[in-house]
Amino acid sequence: MEFTQSGDVLAGRYQLTDLLSESREGRFWRAQDAVLGRPVAVHVLDARDERAPRLMAAARNSAAVGDPRMLRVLDAAQTDQVAYVVNEWGEGSSLENALAAGGPLPPQQAAWIASEVADLLVLAHDQGHAHGRLNPEAVLLDDLGAVRVIGFGVDAALHGIDPDTRDSQRRDRVDAVGVLYAALTGKWAGETLSSMPPAPRDHGRVLRPRQVRAGVPRPLDDLCDRVLGSGADMPPLTAAELHSALAGFSGEPTAPLNRPAAIDEETQAMAPPTLEPAEAQAASNAIGVAPDAVRPQRQRPSSPPPMQDPTPSKPLFADETPGYVPPQRPQQAPPAAARRPVAPDASYNGWQGSWTGANVPIAEEPDYNDKPGASWLRIAMGVALVVLVLIAGSIAWNIIGDDPDTTAENPGTGNNGGDTTAEAKPTPIKGITAKDLDPHGDPPTETPDLVDLVVDGDTNGLAWRTARYNDQIGDGPRSLKPGVGLVLNLKGEYAIDSLKFNMIGEPTDIEIFVGDSPWTDDPSGAPAAKGSVGTEGEIKVEDAPEGSYVLVWMTGLPQVDGGYRTEVKEVQVLGTSVS
Repeated sequence: MEFTQSGDVLAGRYQLTDLLSESREGRFWRAQDAVLGRPVAVHVLDARDERAPRLMAAARNSAAVGDPRMLRVLDAAQTDQVAYVVNEWGEGSSLENALAAGGPLPPQQAAWIASEVADLLVLAHDQGHAHGRLNPEAVLLDDLGAVRVIGFGVDAALHGIDPDTRDSQRRDRVDAVGVLYAALTGKWAGETLSSMPPAPRDHGRVLRPRQVRAGVPRPLDDLCDRVLGSGADMPPLTAAELHSALAGFSGEPTAPLNRPAAIDEETQAMAPPTLEPAEAQAASNAIGVAPDAVRPQRQRPSSPPPMQDPTPSKPLFADETPGYVPPQRPQQAPPAAARRPVAPDASYNGWQGSWTGANVPIAEEPDYNDKPGASWLRIAMGVALVVLVLIAGSIAWNIIGDDPDTTAENPGTGNNGGDTTAEAKPTPIKGITAKDLDPHGDPPTETPDLVDLVVDGDTNGLAWRTARYNDQIGDGPRSLKPGVGLVLNLKGEYAIDSLKFNMIGEPTDIEIFVGDSPWTDDPSGAPAAKGSVGTEGEIKVEDAPEGSYVLVWMTGLPQVDGGYRTEVKEVQVLGTSVS
């Protein structure tokens, strides 16, 4: 594809600035419209890509729906090199980010957001169109408090999905209830892939929201179970029926989410048009968004008080619910800045930007069966056990000391009556060199100028690092690539015993491969070992595989400010020479 680098200008007008995501060579950019001087969102495909015609059709259909809750298509064209679609850019926070930062929402607020999504689907489905990839990342809560839907039809086309099918409309309806479930619980139960933690299940069935979070009203709990759980075999609900049920519960729209007084200029969303107060009121009346009395205006009045959300400390059926984990109520703390994708690293080997996906904090459930005095009894039993172990150890030591054949100069012979040849102990391998490997990068490296730092013997010095990624890597459904690695040249053949790591950030998921030649592509076959390490860690390699090269293949990176990245200060390989 011609337009692949930050700074390139598309159609002589749209300067690409920040790469936000990538899907099978389709790329999603933040760009600057040089003619109107405003930020825009741009989906770009190679003109020869089989998805290009579908992308153009999705853009036309999205523009035809014409609802203010959708981010408008501003431009679309196909040249000899590329097919592209230009959308609005807006400031706000995705529902995914809002839930990651503040936890589940009050039920009335959750119902209002889902009802706005369902009402938009009514209009689109009546015209024969669908979103196709609806999830909490696609639901934007903009700075006016309105619900905006991102990537209508276009995102599905970019991922090779035809949005204008009956199955896409059915999936939209399921995912709209999944948005409600996510807002109520902080977990994702829809069909479309999402970076949010998945909803807990019992024998394959999604648990009711009331089994995940106390205080969910019965009507919303029943609706979620009807669509996502036990009612999956019943006739499906239409988008209009969903909207009617949600609007009937929420009644007057609730106050929108509280947000910071200022939004970081790098905060991503995809942008609402600027409306004068009279126009904003007209739009509010037209689409049924929250009225002025409960919606923040541009003057940003003081944040509305939190809604009353009486939540019992523990559901009555919590102990009988498999997989139940009681949620921790978020504390009233100063709101954090919305976390959104920002500019790529200068090396353009990865993407900065915050992809939250953070788990909602879960509190430990107290032991309701704990009885007074039980802790003292456990302490006394523990002390008695320690005394017995010490006595048994003393007796064993005396028996060994009485064995005339066991001496300090002749350990291990004892009653066996003969010498035992000691095996060579694994030691740190010296003289190792390193090379970084990113088979899916162009070039296939990460930060080659720093890679020697991982074998310089200095565990407290500088570190080699991966690029910063907007999404996690590994074999997950939303992963950008299978992994990135370090190829270690041992300069000889060794039987590998273990690897020790000094890292910055945690955890890092690692697979170890041992071979006779360096890797230039993704590793194949089963790894010799795998594990997860923190700032310091060791991975033991079973059966001492022999080879001249070791691949440290990283399949999961720590979350950092702005995305995912790991930093490696030192890798030490322990083994014995094979000669």
